[in-house]
Amino acid sequence: MIQNERQYKVTKAKLKDLEKELSKLLENRESATNTHPRLMRMQSAALEDRIQMMYREIAEYKDLKDGKVRITIDRLSELPIALIKARISSGMTQGELADKIGIKEQQIQRYEANHYQAVGFDRLLVIA
Repeated sequence: MIQNERQYKVTKAKLKDLEKELSKLLENRESATNTHPRLMRMQSAALEDRIQMMYREIAEYKDLKDGKVRITIDRLSELPIALIKARISSGMTQGELADKIGIKEQQIQRYEANHYQAVGFDRLLVIA
């Protein structure tokens, strides 16, 4: 899941690279004489899967930023992701959330990177 603008930009750049790599692989498919066709298919399928996953992540991030996603949870275990999505959907950066609750941006980055695993209940309530 893309959690901030930096990750969004990195994902878009990586997506471009993977699309170029897939294009090269497909162009070289006919001329590759020492690579087994099954290996070529596996490589291209893996690249295509990764590309599609990145497209989904980018679309989800854009939809969250545009407020197009309704955030619901069915289990308490879904709360960490819902908190991240709610922050993005509200248009708040990690830095803005950190300022709002009186901590450093790096702490929010750590919380979100670890899906709030080491955060106490009191802090979760403040974040929510």
